[in-house]
Amino acid sequence: MMRKLLLATLALATSAASAFAVEYEAGALHAIGEYGFGAPQVTRAAVLTPDYSNVTNFLGQGFVNGGAALQGANTITRLVADDVTPNGADVGSDIVQLSFSVANFSAVPVTARARIRFWFPDGAGGGPGTYYNVPAAVGFSFSPFAFGPGVTLLTGTIGPGLFSMPGGTIWAGITFDDNNGTTGATLAQMNGLGQGFFDPPTVGSSADVAFQTQAAGSFFTIANPPGTLFNFSGQPVANFAWELVVDRPTPTHNVSWGRIKAMYR
Repeated sequence: MMRKLLLATLALATSAASAFAVEYEAGALHAIGEYGFGAPQVTRAAVLTPDYSNVTNFLGQGFVNGGAALQGANTITRLVADDVTPNGADVGSDIVQLSFSVANFSAVPVTARARIRFWFPDGAGGGPGTYYNVPAAVGFSFSPFAFGPGVTLLTGTIGPGLFSMPGGTIWAGITFDDNNGTTGATLAQMNGLGQGFFDPPTVGSSADVAFQTQAAGSFFTIANPPGTLFNFSGQPVANFAWELVVDRPTPTHNVSWGRIKAMYR
């Protein structure tokens, strides 16, 4: 009886801990594409089977987050977000891979940290409102990366059980910092970081609207962050590169079993 009570207590403690908001150190990013400003390019198609993908059609332009400010020992930019609507195929499944773009308007590589945030679209005018919390409020800070001039398309993995595929639209945003002054990026270089414009999505959809916070900051778990919805009347379409990939099991075919059996004959 005592053992059952102890196990029940541990289960409750684990459940409560999993509901806490956590910003995860998400590890290394990997560049999967690099593009110069000025000319649209049809680039890579999705390698895996994502539920949302807008990483193929680069529009040749980018947008700076701007507004970098020193907060304590950390220089951080404003946050810029895009609305992302997956195709609905894997609602509730674990997202295990994120792809996005970083635009660097400086003439030299700039090392900084990309920090990812998500919201429900229940804010003013359909903008970021309640912080996304399925199964719990999470943010992802990837290791510092040296972003070359132009636009870099990047991918990073996240652990299972942290971030579930939404059943509708969410806002996905990025802010950049110098990791408490350790990356060597100057204030001017931080102000030259942003995202590349990509459109149209090849999986899922996104409206011609983006969002920028009024001030610099992390905005982790912050509901209704103060900011502005904007677009450019279609020139370019205000959509940024995002791709969401779930942990989908690989199908097993009869031929696979046949090959395994043949190995042991």
